[in-house]
Amino acid sequence: MKFLQTLLIILIIIVTIRLLWRYFGKAILKWLGMKAMQRVQKSFEKRAGFQGQQNPFQNPNAGSKSSSKENAPFKSNENKKVGEYIDFEEID
Repeated sequence: MKFLQTLLIILIIIVTIRLLWRYFGKAILKWLGMKAMQRVQKSFEKRAGFQGQQNPFQNPNAGSKSSSKENAPFKSNENKKVGEYIDFEEID
């Protein structure tokens, strides 16, 4: 009888956990992700010495007087000549 009670309790716990994960899994993962990002950000600030300065993650363009071209992460390389195209022929 005790074995059946134990088995039933374990089964109820497993089913309850699966139901809770189905309904609240996304919210739990989002919360865990936010907490991990906060920890990484705090360790970066601590290691890089950003105490008392503006946080670079919140608004990277705040207080910047440079133009938007200089802040662009990827510059266009359309006019840059990379090299000459050489067409090789196969020799039999």
